[in-house]
Amino acid sequence: MRPFISTFAAIMVALSLAVPAVAGASDEFAEADIGITPRSGPNFFSNAFSAANWRVETAIELPGTFPEYPKITPMKVADLGFPPSSALTFNPKPSMPVCPDDQLGPPPTANSIPVPTMLARCPGSLIGNGTAIFGLAQSTSPLATRDGEILVFNGGLVGGLPKIKIYAYSYDTSVGIYTSAILQPDGQLLFNIPQLTSDSSVRSLNLSIPGEEVVLPKPNFDLIVTLPAGLDPNYVQAKCVGNAGFPWTADFILGSRDNGGNPIGPPEFTVSDIGTEACTGVVGRATIGSVQVSGPAKVKRNKVATYSVRVRNSGTIAATGVRLTVSGRGISFNAPVGTINAGVTRTVSVKVKPKSIGKIKATFKATSGNAGSKTATKTVTVTK
Repeated sequence: MRPFISTFAAIMVALSLAVPAVAGASDEFAEADIGITPRSGPNFFSNAFSAANWRVETAIELPGTFPEYPKITPMKVADLGFPPSSALTFNPKPSMPVCPDDQLGPPPTANSIPVPTMLARCPGSLIGNGTAIFGLAQSTSPLATRDGEILVFNGGLVGGLPKIKIYAYSYDTSVGIYTSAILQPDGQLLFNIPQLTSDSSVRSLNLSIPGEEVVLPKPNFDLIVTLPAGLDPNYVQAKCVGNAGFPWTADFILGSRDNGGNPIGPPEFTVSDIGTEACTGVVGRATIGSVQVSGPAKVKRNKVATYSVRVRNSGTIAATGVRLTVSGRGISFNAPVGTINAGVTRTVSVKVKPKSIGKIKATFKATSGNAGSKTATKTVTVTK
């Protein structure tokens, strides 16, 4: 959620606009809403992580409306706090490419790269999306209201911690900006908004990982902008201990700056919001539900024979430490399979070299520390 805020705050800051006087700073307040919901089933598990939908909605508001409160002070820092890594984690898939900084435009460099072009620069790296509304030159007037689109990309791991990269673009102003944040073990996501000239102000933003496809008609430009959903449905993982819920905080530091980035007007101040996303944690179970074997029924002695073994976890949480063994007269195989997520079938290629002639009953056995074991047999005729 911070990413969007920083991103769009930065977009607004990047616009070359005259800096107006600050008004109503002490009256501004923040509203936030954070959603962490399971991607499958009604509940999270209390004893294992499972895939989650992560959603953030934020807004900086004034008690009145335009023209009573014509200005909102620009944001300089967005600091969001989520549950610690014991309850919520970001898990970049090792095979997912990282979107390079030089494709996004390192801050404070503003880009004019529309959404389709940016998506083409980092194919396969998208993890989420979002939208934002901001006011040009801090104005609350409907005439100064602009919208923007947000793309969230995989930033890989930095010192073992997950990094997200956010590119935000406004078709109304033809300006884009890039920012990033690293999820800390204590759940903090901190975004420093670049000191750019002529501040503007974030009004609201929505961010989701992995989210859903968002279709945004742009009648003024005679086009429709599509923000695809994130490509990794397991990027966010969460678990809920009992019914403790997921506590969160949102702190935004506001303060105006001149064209050189120097503070002006009243001192910077912080507006905050807190809350707890409700959850129910239930005990999950992993189960090796089936082992299926396919491959040749007749092989030659001392020749390599390849079998395809399908191991399914029919439980509700991940099966860990899965290992596959094959035994029989003159046949031996033993290798780790790793983790198999709930409802997933993993296919393992097994190569054996029979050393005995005749009919052999080969036993294929999958075992797991938390999911039990399952076997399948196949009769193989071994010839000279």
